[in-house]
Amino acid sequence: MADAKAAARADGRPPGEASEPQQDRASDWGLIRRLGAFVEPYKWAFVAALMLNVAEVASVLMQPLLVRVGIDVHIATGDLAGLPELCAFFLAVVIVGFLARAVGIYLISAAGLKILAALRGRIYDHVTSQSQRFFDRRTTGSLMTRTTTDVEAIQETLMMGAVSLITDALTIVGILITMFLIDWRLTLVAFALSPAIVLVVNLFRKRLRVLSLIIRRSLSRLNGYFAEQIYGMSVVQLYGAEERAEREFRDLSYDFLDAYRRSNWWDAGLYAVMDGLSALSVGLMLWFGAMAFTEPDSSVTLGLLIAFVDYLRRIYVPIREFSGRLASIQRAVAALERIFGLLDSRDVVAPGSISMSAPDGRVSLDRVSFRYAPDRPLVLKEVSLEMNRGEVVALVGATGSGKTTISKVLTRMYDGYEGSISFAGEELRDIRVEDLRRAITVVQQDVYLFNASIRDNIALWDPSIGDPELAEVIALARAQPLVGEHPEGLDRLIAERGQNLSAGQKQLLAIARAMARDAPMVILDEATASVDSVTERLIDEAIAELLARKTVLVIAHRLSTIMKADRIVVLHRGRVVEQGTHDELIALDGRYKLLVETGLSPGGPSTTSGAGGESGPGRA
Repeated sequence: MADAKAAARADGRPPGEASEPQQDRASDWGLIRRLGAFVEPYKWAFVAALMLNVAEVASVLMQPLLVRVGIDVHIATGDLAGLPELCAFFLAVVIVGFLARAVGIYLISAAGLKILAALRGRIYDHVTSQSQRFFDRRTTGSLMTRTTTDVEAIQETLMMGAVSLITDALTIVGILITMFLIDWRLTLVAFALSPAIVLVVNLFRKRLRVLSLIIRRSLSRLNGYFAEQIYGMSVVQLYGAEERAEREFRDLSYDFLDAYRRSNWWDAGLYAVMDGLSALSVGLMLWFGAMAFTEPDSSVTLGLLIAFVDYLRRIYVPIREFSGRLASIQRAVAALERIFGLLDSRDVVAPGSISMSAPDGRVSLDRVSFRYAPDRPLVLKEVSLEMNRGEVVALVGATGSGKTTISKVLTRMYDGYEGSISFAGEELRDIRVEDLRRAITVVQQDVYLFNASIRDNIALWDPSIGDPELAEVIALARAQPLVGEHPEGLDRLIAERGQNLSAGQKQLLAIARAMARDAPMVILDEATASVDSVTERLIDEAIAELLARKTVLVIAHRLSTIMKADRIVVLHRGRVVEQGTHDELIALDGRYKLLVETGLSPGGPSTTSGAGGESGPGRA
């Protein structure tokens, strides 16, 4: 266990999360250039901000010069006649610089928020277009980190860092040129320590880049673990695992804290070193200036020395901020590396090109084989199956026999099957995915309900499904008590994952959801939860309505539903071993009869048919 956790922390993944395909590490500039595609529509804001920042830099450069004039021309000579006008001009220069900075920051902030919204939208669109394999390899927490924390890490760079970095560069270059033109000797002395500054900034930049990536990864693990424990809190509490969960969460929190502490140490060290070098530079310049000031006919004046001290104070602020912004950019680049790594990872289902306007529900599987991953064993092995329009076919078999896998392949939650599958006479992989999923609805065994109204949970925000249609399907699904017994009616709010409903009530809503769509085929992963007799009767009646109206593929767990099927298909270890009606299969005295005798019951869940045992890769 310890080795597993150590390995997970070493490669930046939460425990149990599969690794993503390795990619060549992009350069900082390459990642920033890719971000430029999102910046392009708002480049006018950055150009305007840059022009305003030029005005701000001009204000910064003029202020020490005006101070020098005031001291050398007016105060030192005792000529105070023009001093009020000079002070007024100095105040105007300061106001212009302030206004230019304020408007520039506003423009960048407004554009930055829109860019971040576009980036989040791109991540969401990319993630929701992937196949189920994509989600098998990633935790919910890691995906949430990409769209929230990692994007927020870019926010500081977008809103303040990018343009401010250019402003800092312009300020540094402008001050250097101005100082050099005023007195080149004092300038050389003042910047004698510049090689040391370059080395320090480069050293700290590299270390902060590494630590920023570690922070992103540790936060992803922390978020992933927290989300997982919240989703499974009832299991944690029922099995008394709170202490273990708290200990693991504390360890992951410490990993994040330790990474952040080390990053803060290097960040604070950079500021401390820069402040020290700044003080040394000012001391060297004053020592040399004082020596020159005492010489006869020296060009060094008191106003010049004060102006140089002011310039050094102003230049080391952007140099220090420059290095700080570099640290911010390193954090943003680390986040960009993770975001674009996610956007570059693709496991999409081929979109298909054939449109279906009126599919009829006919399905044919011809020698279909399937595995969840290239390194995994075959789950389906040359399965052949025919379903005619309006027919009810029940799939039965032990856990791992391939029942749920067939439903996932038919709905193209996974791609990559071998053999041929035709739907309404067309090859499945050639049909447009959106058309296929409009033609097949699924009533899942593990019903997922949103924290929304009953109306939205059934219609799924489809404006074409109005209240009259909803009332009809609710009646057919025997779900009227969920609506009629509450004053809110269709607006009754369902708690997250349907926690304020019973298992049977959730199944009734799922059946209503399937009936609300004009789909010729339904895949029914039959409910196996223990419910009271009244709710069980309602579920049976609702299922009977489905069986009468659609082509239905039933992943069957109860004998009462199986016996209503037109045909029963028995799966064993990924192969079809028997087909026929209930009586025909009982007469064969084979696998089906064994399942009936050992697991299937008239009204309850099967203990061997895989109730809930085929929910993903590795549990076929």
